[in-house]
Amino acid sequence: MLNHCYSGVYKGFLPDNRISVRLENCLSELLSSGTAVINRLAPTHSLKAAIYRMLSNKRLEHDDILEVGYRLCNSTLNSLKHVLCIQDTTEFNYRGIRNKLGELDSNIGPTGNKAVPGFFCHPMLVVDAESLSIQGLSSVIIYNRTWDQKDKNERNYAQLPIQDKESYRWIKSAELSRGIIPETTMMTVIGDRESDIYEEFIVVPDQRTHVLVRSRADRNLSDKSKLYSRLDGIVPQGTSTIQMSSTKKRKARTAHMDISFSKVTVCAPRNYKGAQKTVELSAILVKQRTETVPDGELPILWRLLTTHSIETLEQANQCIEWYKKRWLIEELFRVIKTKGFGIESSQLGSGAGLKKMLSMTLLVALKIMQLKLGLKDKSMQAADIFSSNQIDYLDMVRQRVEGGTELQKNPYKKQTLAWAQCH
Repeated sequence: MLNHCYSGVYKGFLPDNRISVRLENCLSELLSSGTAVINRLAPTHSLKAAIYRMLSNKRLEHDDILEVGYRLCNSTLNSLKHVLCIQDTTEFNYRGIRNKLGELDSNIGPTGNKAVPGFFCHPMLVVDAESLSIQGLSSVIIYNRTWDQKDKNERNYAQLPIQDKESYRWIKSAELSRGIIPETTMMTVIGDRESDIYEEFIVVPDQRTHVLVRSRADRNLSDKSKLYSRLDGIVPQGTSTIQMSSTKKRKARTAHMDISFSKVTVCAPRNYKGAQKTVELSAILVKQRTETVPDGELPILWRLLTTHSIETLEQANQCIEWYKKRWLIEELFRVIKTKGFGIESSQLGSGAGLKKMLSMTLLVALKIMQLKLGLKDKSMQAADIFSSNQIDYLDMVRQRVEGGTELQKNPYKKQTLAWAQCH
């Protein structure tokens, strides 16, 4: 059997070596085919049947698949001083196969649209703070609601302890990641507005862990003022330029931003039951200059809260640069979904099987993203993706195909990821 980039990664980890080999081969097929639809990724009927058997095997759980991904992530981090841990949640909808799944499947439940079956995925993406180098996943929480779950009013959701709320995933993900990321590596946990949870600022930070989130609520401050008015009242202390990509609501453009920052003492919300009623944070206002906003569009406006100490404009700009890398997890979701593997087009008949397929697709999508980013970030090394034997083989191929002129030679620095892809 031919070796591939996943050969041996599950060896000795799963109880049945046959499952390990099948899983490794399936990951390789996913990578080469670019689709999570089994009828398209499996070139033969026998391979298709083998994949279906593997996904229905109760001795293989989706957490087993992901555990090796965490180990691989950990192995890349020993030399890094600081990583960004970027988290977000996305949902997977399986409207087209609702009748096949059925409401008795404990691994499937209602999504944002209560009539549509599916589940949710909350990954933590680990990125080098000094580059675009993706190191892997430090945690993935895959969960589903139940069809008989009461609404928030019936459950008195606001009064529940954070551990009993679905939003606890933002804290749990950080806690799980601390067990994967070496103690000598600093972590900055990054989230969007949904991650602006008071308990996260209390529970997550420690000597090597920081939080950086986009503000969702105009919080009360200890001096009886409000967060947003405090930031709005500060004369801009500097400027920044942000390259904004196009979306359905905005044009691609270079946005010129005013930056303000201040230390603030945030008060706990009224329903908070914990002992610590205030927390000291740094707040940053990033606001697009009016004259650079295209007609018919709203200005870009970020209000960031962080446990990092912000004393200078340079420190504020550094936090802004870190937060800008949040687009990487959005890109991960796009690669998994309609812009890549089409995970929601799967025809599997069980929620457990769909979660296993998602787990495999996450690992493969990371490798796709790493290869793509390697052409953008020339500092990324081939060793981040390829084994030493694979790099030696690529170098052998390079020597055979390169011409004698400079234009016919690989233009990238040897041993970089861009060099490895240009043959």
